[in-house]
Amino acid sequence: MASMTQTVPDSTTEHIRTPLAVIHKLFSMHTVETEYVATDFGKLAQSHFQAVFADRQALQQVPVYDQGRKITPGTLVRFRCMVQDPAYGEELHLAVARMTNTATGEERCAFSQYTDAEHGLGADWEVDYGAAANVFTEKEVAYCVSVPGQSAWARGVDDVSESALDSALESLSLSGDGNTCAGADKYPIPGEQHSAALVKFYAPSTAPRVSSVIDVVGVYELGANTRAQEAGDETAWPCIHAIYHSEVHVDDVASALPALQPEDFAARRAMCVEYVTSVLGGDDLAAQYVLLHLLSRTVRVQDAKVGKLSLNLVNVPASAQPNTTFAFSNPASRWIGDSVSQLVPYSVRVPFDLKLLNKSSFVPNAEQGDLRAGVLQLAAGTALVCDETCLNEGTLDERGVRNLHAVQTAILSQSVTYQFPFQPVEMPTSLRILVLSAGKSILHSDCVVHISDAARRFLADVPASAADVRPLDPMHMEQLRQYIECARHLEFGIPQAVSD
Repeated sequence: MASMTQTVPDSTTEHIRTPLAVIHKLFSMHTVETEYVATDFGKLAQSHFQAVFADRQALQQVPVYDQGRKITPGTLVRFRCMVQDPAYGEELHLAVARMTNTATGEERCAFSQYTDAEHGLGADWEVDYGAAANVFTEKEVAYCVSVPGQSAWARGVDDVSESALDSALESLSLSGDGNTCAGADKYPIPGEQHSAALVKFYAPSTAPRVSSVIDVVGVYELGANTRAQEAGDETAWPCIHAIYHSEVHVDDVASALPALQPEDFAARRAMCVEYVTSVLGGDDLAAQYVLLHLLSRTVRVQDAKVGKLSLNLVNVPASAQPNTTFAFSNPASRWIGDSVSQLVPYSVRVPFDLKLLNKSSFVPNAEQGDLRAGVLQLAAGTALVCDETCLNEGTLDERGVRNLHAVQTAILSQSVTYQFPFQPVEMPTSLRILVLSAGKSILHSDCVVHISDAARRFLADVPASAADVRPLDPMHMEQLRQYIECARHLEFGIPQAVSD
């Protein structure tokens, strides 16, 4: 290991610009005294790159994968994503190939991992497919998308400044040419701009579970999509060959402020109540319930799920403006939705417009062999804000009824039904569901709160009243976010008398 430190470059920039060259050097050193073992080498590559980018400042130099930018293939990227389809496919891969020079008869081993590129040492070199030294491995392929509903402030937590990005990788530009990925039906929120990529996992890593959020660090390239190729589509797809990844929990997205001390919780809670009260036009009681809703977290105790608190805010002013997209057209609902997104890292808005209900799909469906996303395929901890104020008279067809039933199931049992070819499968979820309605909602919630008439008048005049809400500075907003995510994960006990 000492010689490795001397030989393998330790320059962060070199690892970013030419990660495959670094990996090839690691491979050469690994195979000097031992035969190639995929699992062992995978661990070696993981530990090496994790050590290089263990420092937060070093990791921030790695470009963020974004389909709005053109990224030079072969460079290192990082991607915070949700695993939309963990079983997109498996690929047999010739990791080590015995090569023969047809002119001289010389033989060499060529290494090709963390890439879809073919082996090659030059025009005179050919792969000896019958050689005993060849090593075949499998890589698992997952279809991953940017996290649905990720708030702008959460996206900026790990972003780097443009100057730092330029110094790390000069080949990045704002052009998206050549970096496209089909599959609009594989993103939960129709019409929302997002990034997607095929993430390929090598031993000892395996594809994470469906809908989990992960941070991936790997080699970017336009590579093979075997499923598309089987259908006759030879288009190169954005691929990230994962060197290492880690699962992200919603509380990990909170700021890196100093740890919140027990004596600080009361003051932070008062700050949160004050902020939400200002959002609701001075309705302190409704603000208390909204805060309790945001603090709720579903946990499993034996066979029961406890801790959830879905909330229906009643008396929200309605709007006659139709919703053509999943953005709220009702100013009052949009005001509340915007405020929620300021406090939580993931928030998704679902207007209960008849046309949207009748044409959208809320549950994931794999009946045709490919897992198509549904609106409710969301990351754990997502705040789901449903706007019922736009539900007007009309006909709700069979799909619309199924969609509302899916939301009701998520409220009551914190589960989402995935439609598979032979039978539906209930998958656990953890969503904070807030329903906004003019009258009592058609959905059953854990708690129903009527906002005051003063709050209703305030929300009805949001454009004029918006300036009256005292904006909080970024530090205060960070403190509110930290409190919500820390308080959600405090340990608690249920007395025996209550549990009985």
